[in-house]
Amino acid sequence: MNRALLAVLLALAPAGPAFAQFRAVPEVAPGLVSPLAGAGAAVASPLTTAPALAGVLTAPTIPSAALSAPAALPLPALPAAAVPSGAAAAPATAAASVAESAAPGIGAPTAPSASAELPAAAFPRGADGRPAVLRSLKDLAVLLGDGATLPGSRFFDGAGQRGALVDPAGEAPSIPQGVRRVESHPLRSPADVDLIPRLGNSAAMHDELRAHLSALLPIDIFVYHDARGGRFLGLDLSRNPDNVGRLPDLQAHEVATIRRIQAVTRDLQVLVREQGATPDLIVNGVPTEMKSVFGGDVSVQVAHANVQLLAHAKRHGLGLGLGAVALDMDGREIPVERVEAGLAAVRRAGDIGFDRVYAFNGGAWQTYARDVDGEFRLSRAERPFASHAAPAARAALIPRALAQAPQMNLREVEREITEPARLLRARGIEAIVTAYGSARIPSPEAARARLAQAEAEAAAGPKSAESRRSLAAAREALRMSKYYGIARELGALVAREGGGRVAMVTGGGPGIMEGANRGAFEAGGPSVGFNIVLPHEQNANPYATPGLEFSFENFATRKMALRRGAMGLVYFPGGFGTMDELFEVLTLIQTGKMPRVPIVLIGEKSYWEKILDFSEFDRMGLISHEDLSMFTFAETAEQAWSAIQRFHAVR
Repeated sequence: MNRALLAVLLALAPAGPAFAQFRAVPEVAPGLVSPLAGAGAAVASPLTTAPALAGVLTAPTIPSAALSAPAALPLPALPAAAVPSGAAAAPATAAASVAESAAPGIGAPTAPSASAELPAAAFPRGADGRPAVLRSLKDLAVLLGDGATLPGSRFFDGAGQRGALVDPAGEAPSIPQGVRRVESHPLRSPADVDLIPRLGNSAAMHDELRAHLSALLPIDIFVYHDARGGRFLGLDLSRNPDNVGRLPDLQAHEVATIRRIQAVTRDLQVLVREQGATPDLIVNGVPTEMKSVFGGDVSVQVAHANVQLLAHAKRHGLGLGLGAVALDMDGREIPVERVEAGLAAVRRAGDIGFDRVYAFNGGAWQTYARDVDGEFRLSRAERPFASHAAPAARAALIPRALAQAPQMNLREVEREITEPARLLRARGIEAIVTAYGSARIPSPEAARARLAQAEAEAAAGPKSAESRRSLAAAREALRMSKYYGIARELGALVAREGGGRVAMVTGGGPGIMEGANRGAFEAGGPSVGFNIVLPHEQNANPYATPGLEFSFENFATRKMALRRGAMGLVYFPGGFGTMDELFEVLTLIQTGKMPRVPIVLIGEKSYWEKILDFSEFDRMGLISHEDLSMFTFAETAEQAWSAIQRFHAVR
């Protein structure tokens, strides 16, 4: 940190609560925050405030001669008008003593004379005329002249309204989506280069420009201010396109690509490198990253470009997915299908920071635009490097999902959490066994009747493709109906062995749920149905004990009720719903959010390994090998009940 600036900041620190009465000026040029090169910036004469444009306070104007970096900084005294009434002001001598103690060996700053005091009119003020609060070193840097405007500078405010922005000449500037303010400054002397911070990645650019600026004239610098108070800089090539071959930091292949872009448009700036990934250019208001496809692998180069664009957009709060990539195919012609395949691979990999890819392919520019399905395809209608804000068609694909999302009835949620357990306890039930499985698996009786009907239809129309499909489906349904029988046996076993203290619980619907409820009901034990109303498949079965059926509106609370107080969870073959329940429970146990209970998978082990290859999860390191012990396999109701009993016997 510049110690001299720190000294002034300490001198300006509030002395009491009364300092809170002052108001900050809205939009106090927060983007002009990067410190100048060297130990400090001399303020040799009183600062004057540049006229405010569109109600926004601009940065103080400072003579070019004051941009040098002397060894010692004469500190301006805080004007009396800037100190709250009744608060102890920090005198200039105190600031000098703080600077001396904070910077030993640098040189003691001299105490400023009365003539060096900052005029009250130059101090940033709010609409009420009171001085602004200096809340950070950024505000202080603005006051001392960092980012000072240069004669001939132009400003564009309100960049959110792109179509309404014009400069004094009546021309509409191209502004990246999400930028709040743009400044254009002419660089005329090496001192003007101090608008570029000499920090890290930009240091080489800064030094080279100062040393060779005369060879680049005329050249402007664009300062883009984002909504987060940051800024980024671009060196404009529109006034002198030949500067592309003279700017530092540009490699030969980048120069070649820029020259090809300039043949299409001259609205182009080379971005100054930041402390972080930065794209190469702003072309017609679009952040653009250049890549040369030397080896022919489009996806690798576009993936690297995507990292640059995403990092820049996120750092500055710009519109994501609105950048561009300029690919130079190194004089070769790559088939369109190969380019599109490479772009598809990048799109599937994660977030995308661009919506156009321009490929100099076979001696001409091609435009690959993002379609409504998200894929990039060659567009023969779009002009290369045209300014492309988000089109209306794409904006229409973004629903107001948060505003339109249904609100949960909290009273209903509370009832569905507390009432089921209360019902069970009132009946003397101490534990439950829950069966999950498909609602589409019929009872053996229903499956045989269906098969008989399908066989009759097939005999009547042996050439009918529909009847053949129905016959095949009926045979498969009969084969799967054995699981209904196992569920029925499990329900009866739980009812007998539990002695009325263990309830057979299901989701209350048809199929496997009906089988388990039916077995418990017929055996005289408690049979519980936690039903949920759905458009299909979920009509309540008739085998729940009266008073132990419950209707849910929310899947989340129903899931909680199905596993609360469970001494065992038994999973039969099923579809998405069954798999959802299984993986949720496995995740809860794996993460310690649920006590471990026996999980039994009904059916041949080969069936489950065909549906879910658990060992592959283990082999790829996606789960721990010990996680495979969270469940066991059983082919009969007796094996399932024995597995539950063994688990609790060793507890």
